Amino acid sequence: MAIAQGQIGTTSTTIYTSTNNTAITVIFFCNTTASDATLSLNVVQSGGTSGVTNQIIKDLTIPAGDTYIMNAEKMVLANADTIQAISGTASAITASVSYVSI
Repeated sequence: MAIAQGQIGTTSTTIYTSTNNTAITVIFFCNTTASDATLSLNVVQSGGTSGVTNQIIKDLTIPAGDTYIMNAEKMVLANADTIQAISGTASAITASVSYVSI
């Protein structure tokens, strides 16, 4: 198992790029600020761009100092597929992606 981590910006930010085939086991989104922050998340096929057709979370509010854990099911990604996120507040949310190669 491996981990990728990053800070989510106010424009589409790639938080994970698949190398070969990988399975996402869990993603933690931590709001490190004293104010609520929103999160939107897209799963984008290789060569694509984030948009409404690949959005899986839209404007989820993460309370100040809280963490949202996405672990309901494994998500399988092909080579160069990406997970991209946008926060409504700059430098508010960090992402930690746990994945395994398959």
